[in-house]
Amino acid sequence: MSNRCFITPIFALIIGTFIAPLRGLAEVQCPWLNSATAAGVLGGEVQANVTPLTPQGDTTCDFKRTEHSGVSSLTIAVHTMALPSKDFATYLARCTGTAVPLKAVGNEAIQCVQNNGGEEIIGRVRERAFVIDLKRSTAGQRSSTASGLGDEARNVAEQVAGALF
Repeated sequence: MSNRCFITPIFALIIGTFIAPLRGLAEVQCPWLNSATAAGVLGGEVQANVTPLTPQGDTTCDFKRTEHSGVSSLTIAVHTMALPSKDFATYLARCTGTAVPLKAVGNEAIQCVQNNGGEEIIGRVRERAFVIDLKRSTAGQRSSTASGLGDEARNVAEQVAGALF
């Protein structure tokens, strides 16, 4: 019996030595997009930062890729609106560029083409507003479609809207 008492603390120490470092390896999880997909959009490895999820499921996910020529970023913000018919107008007012209606992406989605090359999509699904903001460093900019919206931004918007349905 004395061997069993000796083995248990040693076993616990060995297990703790191997498991403790693994706790620091957990990836920050964005409910709308994973880091691998964000890396594909931004063209390389990204750093992810996610605000804690609210009880309503609201959060903001920030993905950044730092390059020698600058920083590229993708931000996805989802918020629950108390009065969607009234509150959504404040989200639409964020568009400082040309607002173009975007079909088949949530409800009332618009693309906001900005003069600085940034791309923004603002939309809603029922009572939840979403804002997708994509900015690329000058070296990381890809060509946009004829409508001014890159395929990557639209694909992200479709994924977020689909998750909200």
